[in-house]
Amino acid sequence: MLSKMTNKKSGRILSIVVALILVFSTISLSAYAISDSEKAEYNQKIEDIRSQIAENKKKIQELRDEASTYDDEIGGYQDKIDALQSQIDLYNQEIALIDADIKGIEDEITGIENEIEALDKQVKKLDAQVVEIQQDIADTYTILGERLRASYMSGTSSSLEYLLTSDNFQYQSYLERIELLERISQHDNDVIKSLEEDIVKLEEKVKEIEATKVEKNEKIEVLDAKVVDLEGKKQVQVDARKVIEDAEAEIQADLDKVMSIVNGLNASSKEYEAAIERGEATILDYEHKLSGENESYGSGTTGNMVWPVPYNNTYVSSSFKMRTLNGVTRQHNGIDICRGSSSYGATVVAVKAGTVTTAYHSGYNGGFGLYVVIDHGDGVKTYYAHLSSVNVNVGDYVTQGSKIGEIGNTGYSFGAHLHFGLMINGGWVNPMNHLSKPAGLEIRG
Repeated sequence: MLSKMTNKKSGRILSIVVALILVFSTISLSAYAISDSEKAEYNQKIEDIRSQIAENKKKIQELRDEASTYDDEIGGYQDKIDALQSQIDLYNQEIALIDADIKGIEDEITGIENEIEALDKQVKKLDAQVVEIQQDIADTYTILGERLRASYMSGTSSSLEYLLTSDNFQYQSYLERIELLERISQHDNDVIKSLEEDIVKLEEKVKEIEATKVEKNEKIEVLDAKVVDLEGKKQVQVDARKVIEDAEAEIQADLDKVMSIVNGLNASSKEYEAAIERGEATILDYEHKLSGENESYGSGTTGNMVWPVPYNNTYVSSSFKMRTLNGVTRQHNGIDICRGSSSYGATVVAVKAGTVTTAYHSGYNGGFGLYVVIDHGDGVKTYYAHLSSVNVNVGDYVTQGSKIGEIGNTGYSFGAHLHFGLMINGGWVNPMNHLSKPAGLEIRG
């Protein structure tokens, strides 16, 4: 039996399994797995979003079909822009949900990989134990063999023979010989018992290895399935981002048409005012959305904030106030800053040190165009919109006065300027009450 097990040693050792990890693996996997209720909630959210996307696609197609009748109709293009932006928002929601799902899958994969790695390490210890037991068995066989050989060479002797053949018989000597024989016999029994115990141990280790081999193979199957699922999720995101890129390009094309038409209108005409009012409404809706998404709360202390456009010849073209356009009054949740000579391309700096939480290098983005958001802590965030270029990325820590971008005319912007917004604990406040203003600053609107 031992020979049979020894011949199978190498194949069994390669099974790479661990009995010690069995309980741990069952517990640890549950730490990474998503519960059924969470999965159901995720699937329902995805289904709802995709249903909205499907409905919105119909609306967008209808607007595209009507595009040929737009001609100089600004409102028609703006309707399509809003519909496309809604589609982008829906896809971004889907991407955010899938991001969370991907994170969960990646955590599960990491957990399984760690468990397999632990199994691989533990099997080396089991391998060493098997080798050690096999050596014990071999040593025991050697000892037993030597005893049997010695017994054979000496022939069979009884205690009576020892008594009769002893020279100068002495009772004490006889007892000592009897005790010696008993000790040798007991030793032989102990050797046999040790051999049996070693064989049992070896058999148990082999069973351990065979049982945990199945466990590891199951883990590998789960891991493979998770990897396939992960790749599928990532592909969905790639497809969604491609849709967003195409929608942003279409928005920009339509926005260019709108701006071209607006630039040809009389600034005092009803059509011009309507276009501006529509743009303001779009941005206001986006600002409400941003306010609702704010997660930064604190003391609200702003401290010393420098002017975001570091030039002497700047002016505020539109203040933080209620504005009436085309008969509609709305709040302007920020200040528009321009440069006296040429605003386009002028440097924009961080008004205070903080961490970049948003940095859009492209896109319409609800009318904000290219923009940056910096979280300064204490519930304070600053917004820099309509940039022509962005010089920072999400996660960057920026110091006060460092360049974050350049003034532009992106999004819903009727002329190059910086729209600067200040949010404290989720509410828009007047930046002029918190910024250090340059000497001679003009307020023109």
